[in-house]
Amino acid sequence: MQQGGEAYVARNWCLSVPVVELVKVAIEAGLCWMIRNDHPRRNARWPNRRGVVYLAFSPSEHQQWSMAIDTIRPKSGDFGHGVFNGKYHEQFITRGLPFTFEKRNKGAGHLVVAREHVLPTLSALCDFDHRVLDLGRVERNHSGFATEYEIQGAILKHWGETPFATSHVIVQDEYPVDGGLNSRRIDVLAKDPRSGDWLVIEIKRAEANLDAVRQVEEYLLALGQKDEFAFGKLEGALIAERISVAVRDAALHAGIAAYEIEWPVVLRRVA
Repeated sequence: MQQGGEAYVARNWCLSVPVVELVKVAIEAGLCWMIRNDHPRRNARWPNRRGVVYLAFSPSEHQQWSMAIDTIRPKSGDFGHGVFNGKYHEQFITRGLPFTFEKRNKGAGHLVVAREHVLPTLSALCDFDHRVLDLGRVERNHSGFATEYEIQGAILKHWGETPFATSHVIVQDEYPVDGGLNSRRIDVLAKDPRSGDWLVIEIKRAEANLDAVRQVEEYLLALGQKDEFAFGKLEGALIAERISVAVRDAALHAGIAAYEIEWPVVLRRVA
């Protein structure tokens, strides 16, 4: 696979009739990018011959993947089920598209579509609002948050109004902790450019539970094992509309800051 001066080896894949049709339908649906900023990862691109096992499609080189397939039958050249980005969840439901919702890696939600529905679903994506992939949604006229992505989008858009902006700048939203399509992802990763300290922000809609605190702890532990995070402190913050006393106590014990958020982006520290 080669695009935009970059290339990678798609292991086990070949240009069979089903695969050619798959790529054609994806392009016709506006998903013209198979090599993006973060997929495949740099160490999996050419001249590394190991490559990756999946094909993934995106509406632009900067947005997240819309659909990915990592199952191929070498003998027949046919592909298996498709995995669609979970941020399309509401649009799948609105259009009545057939899918199963699969949770992976403690919260990373994906929409799994059976082989026979992959091409029709890809065609339907041409009418989707792809801005959900980069959280650029049209603002809603309400006094609360409908989804976790709305909280995330509000924080990104109004970063300067948050208490974090005095010391930290945004590095990336949906930062992949493990790498690969099914990686756990940090909602917002920020950095203090002066001290080199890192901030991991986990967001929950409605009320956060104790698992959310453990999730931040696991992210901090995972980043602490990476060379690129060897310098500077690693700190965590949990943001939710409601945080119970038990969760506040757990956050304090873990050294994680906890904030309750109100519409549109009013943060109040509770731990």
